[in-house]
Amino acid sequence: MNPLPRHLSLPISWEMLASHLDEAGFLWRQWKRALVAPDHVVDDVAGVEARLLAHVDALVLAGRKAATRLLVPALAEADEPGRVECAALGLLLQEDALDGAVRSVLEVLQAGEEGLCAGIQAALLCAGGRGLESWLRPMVDASPPPGGLATLLEILGAWRVDPGPALEASLTHEAAQVRAAAFRCLRSWPVRLSESTLELGLRSSSAEVSGAALEAGLLAGSRLAWWECRRQVLEGGPHRQRALRALAVAGGPDAQKLLLEGLGDAARGTETLRVVGLVGTVETARACLEAMREPPWARLAAESFSLVTGMEVPAVAPGVESGDEAAAVEFAPEADLPLPDVPRVEAWWAEHAPRFKPTVRYVRGRPLGQESLLDALREGSMYRRRSLWWAVALRTRGALGLGVGAWTRTQRAEEDAVRRLPPARFAQSLEGGLGAWGGA
Repeated sequence: MNPLPRHLSLPISWEMLASHLDEAGFLWRQWKRALVAPDHVVDDVAGVEARLLAHVDALVLAGRKAATRLLVPALAEADEPGRVECAALGLLLQEDALDGAVRSVLEVLQAGEEGLCAGIQAALLCAGGRGLESWLRPMVDASPPPGGLATLLEILGAWRVDPGPALEASLTHEAAQVRAAAFRCLRSWPVRLSESTLELGLRSSSAEVSGAALEAGLLAGSRLAWWECRRQVLEGGPHRQRALRALAVAGGPDAQKLLLEGLGDAARGTETLRVVGLVGTVETARACLEAMREPPWARLAAESFSLVTGMEVPAVAPGVESGDEAAAVEFAPEADLPLPDVPRVEAWWAEHAPRFKPTVRYVRGRPLGQESLLDALREGSMYRRRSLWWAVALRTRGALGLGVGAWTRTQRAEEDAVRRLPPARFAQSLEGGLGAWGGA
């Protein structure tokens, strides 16, 4: 009999393994923050990932004893974000994962407890590609509780694994969370979305369902979805932010007019500034420069101005900020956007504005196109990346998966695949929206 490898024959240090799990949970939280941070780019996030995975690998190498004594009990510890996710990852990445380790994870998923399902879902999404679909696909047909079924649909959709007839049946499920998950799953196969099903989803009394239906319809190129965007903006619907973002990607005079009108409305100004940079015209750059002079909007306006022009907007020196910027942000990433040095931005624009043509759309100072948009996606901050990722997904009708929360290696692989698409497909992918809005 061959002797065990040295690392498997040594005594297990349970204190050290517990420390690995604690550190992994901490780095998981850091990684989630980095995925949306304005002060991080993809390479920065990859560095956080490497540290996180080093701790998870240590848990994996500890083998079955560690899995049984440490990781399986941690699957029930939903009170500390990151702990369930890393424990599940450690189990799913075991060499003999198609065994009791996977069963332990899936038993939690089948129980359908909402807080735990979210953690298991995140871990499964990160551990995909290891034959796990052969376990999850049959579970869809086994009548799991609503929480478990919704999670299964989300995961299989993200993996682009067809759930089968259960997908269509789930679109009319009694539980709103399942219907919403079914529409999100359909984003991977937008051609399967019928207009009648879309209309049913858009008219749902559940905001989660109607929002998921709207995104699926946009990826399908449905004119009904594009007109729903206009209605959401004009009537102040619950999906106005989604609608504004889609219209900014579509562009065109009508969409631009609707967006710029929002800058004059205190209730819509912040929402508009989050996405107006995607329009990419000289007029939107000027509007962002004007909004930059208003302290509550300065940070977002500078971010959108930079997206259009490519200028690395200079920030004011620390300690000289004025106004109550805290009231201008609604979530942490926007609070980390730099406060712009407006006089320097104005001087730069006065010098460089003549090279921007009024009839051209720009992204980071280059005419908008397949290559320039993908370059902006790869080179931009993680905060900006979320909007650009959606822009590419929309233009490619779902060819770019909505995996902006995946490992960076997965994101880069998806970007490379989209870069190889024929330019004609990329340019013509907004036909539904362009027909309605006259975009370019």
